[in-house]
Amino acid sequence: MKVNLTTFPGKQNHPAQIIFYIIVLYVGIFLLSTKGITSEGTVSLQGDMPRYLMNGTYFYDLIRYFPLGHIMEYTYQYYARYPALSLGHHPLLPGAATVPFYSLLGISIFSARWSTVFFMLLGVTFWFFLIRFLYDDQIAFFSSLLWMTTPFIVSFSRIVMSEIPTLALIIVTVYFFFRYCEQDKPIYALAFAFSFALSIYAKHLAGLMLPIFVIYLSWLKGIRKLISKEMILSGILIILLITPLIPLTLKFSQATVVMVTDQTMFSRLGSFNVLYHLKALWQYHLTLPVFLLSLISIGAAIYRKDPRQAFFLLWIAGYYLQITFMGVHEPRFSIYWIPVFCLFATTTLLLPRDHLWKILLSILLIVIAGHQFVVAFKLEPEYAEGYEETAKYVLENRKGESVLFSANVDTGYFVFFVRKQDPHQDLIVLRADKVLATSKMDRIVEERVTSREQIYEVLQDFGIGYVVLEDKEYESPSLEWLREEVKTDRFILRKRIPIRTNSYKLQDVALTIYEYKDYTPPKRGKMISLDIPLMGDSISVRLDDLLCHRLP
Repeated sequence: MKVNLTTFPGKQNHPAQIIFYIIVLYVGIFLLSTKGITSEGTVSLQGDMPRYLMNGTYFYDLIRYFPLGHIMEYTYQYYARYPALSLGHHPLLPGAATVPFYSLLGISIFSARWSTVFFMLLGVTFWFFLIRFLYDDQIAFFSSLLWMTTPFIVSFSRIVMSEIPTLALIIVTVYFFFRYCEQDKPIYALAFAFSFALSIYAKHLAGLMLPIFVIYLSWLKGIRKLISKEMILSGILIILLITPLIPLTLKFSQATVVMVTDQTMFSRLGSFNVLYHLKALWQYHLTLPVFLLSLISIGAAIYRKDPRQAFFLLWIAGYYLQITFMGVHEPRFSIYWIPVFCLFATTTLLLPRDHLWKILLSILLIVIAGHQFVVAFKLEPEYAEGYEETAKYVLENRKGESVLFSANVDTGYFVFFVRKQDPHQDLIVLRADKVLATSKMDRIVEERVTSREQIYEVLQDFGIGYVVLEDKEYESPSLEWLREEVKTDRFILRKRIPIRTNSYKLQDVALTIYEYKDYTPPKRGKMISLDIPLMGDSISVRLDDLLCHRLP
């Protein structure tokens, strides 16, 4: 069946009204997404955010110093100095997107968060013009307003994660896809391919949109359209652009690849998996009014067989089936269908023929959006203050070439703030869960020392002057030994900084800075060996290289 998109263009309003709508949307984004943006303590303790921050600093420094000819050596040395990188395991684009903002505003969480705000603006802009093309300005405005004020979306717009960049680039891809469907211009096909590849660099899950595009294009234009010159060129471009991701993922994220491929069919399609993302709709993703209105509109769309809504129904069904089959169990992994449900909630305006009912529904949508805005604005961003203060103290009161950091929760913020406060990059950060033990995600998988005396060997081998730790009991014997040893007379407590936080993970926890009394300069010829379970390998870096190759 072939459908001509030009048979149902919506009513378009005066340009002044469009500008008004865009201004309202932008102001809403700035009010919601920038809350707490000036605080360097506004962070996510989920674990991924410091990785994106540090990936961004890596790209920033790589561009500045561009070690042509020995990029891999530089990368390993960078990780040994700042052990919070996650290249390959975490998507590359969210970190890379912080580089322009680091360049303009300096390295900080403040700067990095502006990259997320940028993607919110990008996503809302392209969504507005996509829906404006398919329907009209009013539906474009209301649907944009609903999803950008959705509390679940807003919570991710205040941190540096992959969800908002991926969502924005999926929307950009859908926009160019429809423009190609409308006009068959090669430029739109290539723009579609480029934006789709970028969305995969933002998060691999964006690739789940490909079957949806293929099925819809076949239905809309006929299956022969898939082998048209424009589509073949687009396919080649996508393959060329994403090919570097394949070896990168296989090399640096072997554990994730194994985890995904080893799941059995039963585990993927168990009852919990089948229902998980459906439950997430009303438990996490949508407010109740939006959820109910979208159900009504989806039922009506199926009954009326509205061709405008076929793609969005396919988006919901196709994404749900694929994400369920993959067996991933986090609400954020299905965040990408929220704008679609908000669109369906808005298209209830198409159901009544009576003008008065349309006005009442419009008022209802405004009230719902207003309610969402208030709820979202009141949401307190997660924060944990104290890591930057700790890093600053260590750098201002330098002792030794290295600092040993031990934590139950933080795996990257202290490292990030050391880099922020140390433009010459001459302090080495050693993580206790890498040199005394080996961590994988949020757990210790191997103990690397078997006695307390071995801890002192590490301190003296690497010229460690300070030990910094989250002062909380550790499950790992070696990390708990460290916490106990720093309280002996071989160390001096220099500062105790209570962590100010609204997270249960760090309640009543302080960062303590201990000076090692018997500090000795680092021993020449020592290797920093780090096991990286996610990579399925280990790296070794000569300490001498880190001491000699300090940046100007």
